[in-house]
Amino acid sequence: MNEKSNKLISLLASLDRTQRRGCRKLIQSAYFSGNADLLSIFDEIALRIDKSRSLDKKQIWSAVFGKSKAYNDVRFRKYTSDLFKLIKEFLTQEALAAEPELKHYLYLAALEKQSPDKLIRGVERNWDDLDETKGSYERSTYLYRHLLEYRKYSLLNYEHRPYERANVEAIGATLDIYFIVVKLRQAVHTQSRIQTEQYQYDLQLVPEVVGFLDRTGVYLDHPIVAVHYYMYKMLVTADNHEAYYRYKEIILNRTENLENDQAYELFQPALNYCRRRINEGVKEFLAEYLEVYRYGLDRNLVYDDGLIDPLQFRNTILIALRHGDYEWAEHYIENYQDRLPAKQRTNAVNYNSATLYFYQNNYDKALDFLRDVEYENTTYNLNSKTMLLAIYYETDADTALDSLFDSITAYLNRHKEIPDINQRAYRNLVSFTRRLTRMLPGDKKAMDQLKADLAKKKYVASRPWLEEKIEEFTKY
Repeated sequence: MNEKSNKLISLLASLDRTQRRGCRKLIQSAYFSGNADLLSIFDEIALRIDKSRSLDKKQIWSAVFGKSKAYNDVRFRKYTSDLFKLIKEFLTQEALAAEPELKHYLYLAALEKQSPDKLIRGVERNWDDLDETKGSYERSTYLYRHLLEYRKYSLLNYEHRPYERANVEAIGATLDIYFIVVKLRQAVHTQSRIQTEQYQYDLQLVPEVVGFLDRTGVYLDHPIVAVHYYMYKMLVTADNHEAYYRYKEIILNRTENLENDQAYELFQPALNYCRRRINEGVKEFLAEYLEVYRYGLDRNLVYDDGLIDPLQFRNTILIALRHGDYEWAEHYIENYQDRLPAKQRTNAVNYNSATLYFYQNNYDKALDFLRDVEYENTTYNLNSKTMLLAIYYETDADTALDSLFDSITAYLNRHKEIPDINQRAYRNLVSFTRRLTRMLPGDKKAMDQLKADLAKKKYVASRPWLEEKIEEFTKY
């Protein structure tokens, strides 16, 4: 096979059954081809791909033409080249069918070229029927609308109608909205990368776009602009929660007509914001997370390919327990465990059931479930050890607790692959809990020092539990 043939095979192999049927119809069409030989070669190559048979060009030729035509390499290359172009044409037609605004634009371009006066007047009368932007969260809709408005200006010859109101505002506004949304999306993605990478990025005009919206509020009545504006604000203004509440109002009340993949894309930033605030100790966001998550649960927005990520499953249960929603947490474990990946399901259920019973102070039951947790990775190992630490502390198992301090430290020393942030978090937990167990009741100076040292540490595993135990000890 030559390079063209290899491209053809790669493209043909990517088509699913429905696409293959559509492609066959296009090849059969007299408008596009109507060449019976091309159709036969298409079918033969598709069959050989499905059956994992040889794709040798001479064998394909022989299967299609038998002995009636001697193999002609030049002709075969022409066939494969034409087939490649026809499959590309099919995919282009398929993509065009999914872009109605682009089809409208191309139709108007054709009308302008043909200049049928009656049809052009009809377009002018029924222009509003073409508007797909109302309430749309699809940024490309505004780009297409801009192109349509620009085409309307040309089609209706406004250049030579100076005393009539033209659509110049619509031309500008649709382009403005598209540009603003694209810049805000870039800014959001860049800001997210900055939080996880060591690199810095310099995006031009983002401050100007955000400043313009801050000052004027223009275009914030368009949901697509508002949702991206507040999404960006949530990333850069952690101490002011107004952007989050505005964002939440939009996604909970003005996205009911969105497809699930679009709604999912808007739903996740709200959860991420809540998690960040919870990690900073802002307790009001426990309830906020649960409200948003339950909304997503009702709309099937929490699933990735029909499954719940085990980490999200654990985080959600932990947040519910910290909020005191024990009954809901138990309901969630029982009713949604089947949505966990099969290989991780048993471990996730055992660990999270142990967490539930721990919060209910049923330590014996918690230990029973913990014993069944398999330490398949460092996360389960450290989380289980952390829960054991808390259980031993709560049950005054001092000897076991001292041994566990050493066990956790040794485990961290052995596993250098554990990220530095996590290393520090678990080492700090061990250090502060050990100091707390050595504390004498009434030693206010030592307790104040412990609190001050804890406040200085950015990374401490199980910080809420540790702070709670310190407060309890203070009351002795």
